[in-house]
Amino acid sequence: MLKTTIITAASEKYVDSLFALIGSVNCNWTNHPPIVVYDIGLEEKSLTFLHKANIEVRKVPAFCDHWRKHYTWKIWCINNIETENVIYMDAGICVLDNLDEIIEEINRIGYFFVPNYQFLDWEASEQACEGCGVDFSFRIGKGTIAGNLLGFKKKGNANDLTYEAFSISLSEKNIMPYNAKHKQDQSIYSLLIHKHYPNPVLHDGFTYLGWKSPRMVENQKIWVHRRGMLKDDMAEYKNRIINPGTIYQPKDPKKDINVLQKIKMQTLLFAKITIRKFIP
Repeated sequence: MLKTTIITAASEKYVDSLFALIGSVNCNWTNHPPIVVYDIGLEEKSLTFLHKANIEVRKVPAFCDHWRKHYTWKIWCINNIETENVIYMDAGICVLDNLDEIIEEINRIGYFFVPNYQFLDWEASEQACEGCGVDFSFRIGKGTIAGNLLGFKKKGNANDLTYEAFSISLSEKNIMPYNAKHKQDQSIYSLLIHKHYPNPVLHDGFTYLGWKSPRMVENQKIWVHRRGMLKDDMAEYKNRIINPGTIYQPKDPKKDINVLQKIKMQTLLFAKITIRKFIP
């Protein structure tokens, strides 16, 4: 059995982000663990491309009526993989550097978690608390664990937690949001983590889940681009699935796009001036 596996999931709507994730892992994480993609609605052309790239793809079955909603599929995927360790990454993630320390931390303490810097006070519903076997007041003052990057050892306490999360998620009332602030699968994981690990070890959310740009902080390891990555970078990362090559860092859309726009405007202005100059 494989020591560690990276898993992710996507439908066709997010396939460009999926390809960018895989390509970024390939070229920016030396000797990374194998990647398994869970199919929640990919089209045949995308499946064919992944097959040619030797990426394993698994179809997520309709394991309950609400499997496509509330990220219930994510909890199923984490339980489905046969591996000693699992690292779940959302398709909207771009890996910027080696992440061997995540594997080391999972081996050391059994898990790898990152905060999202919000409170469960408003992100966990009363029904989620009930499903997780804790009082509604239990959530007060506790931080939410980010659901887009999770690491678990698939044995012992951590594995029991992932199975408990799956069992809870099978009842839709436990995982569904009752207002816009509720965080669905993220709430269940967060409640259970605080329940089973009263003082969980959390890693820096700016380093491992920086969202403003790929250079939000010094030595940033992951960028959560939320489909904000430039098209040229997405295309480059897709190419890196087949041909990893050397390290490739994405541009900062907020800064570099402005520079590109300025260059384009200057080029157009120069062209107009040149045309006027040479037209008699």
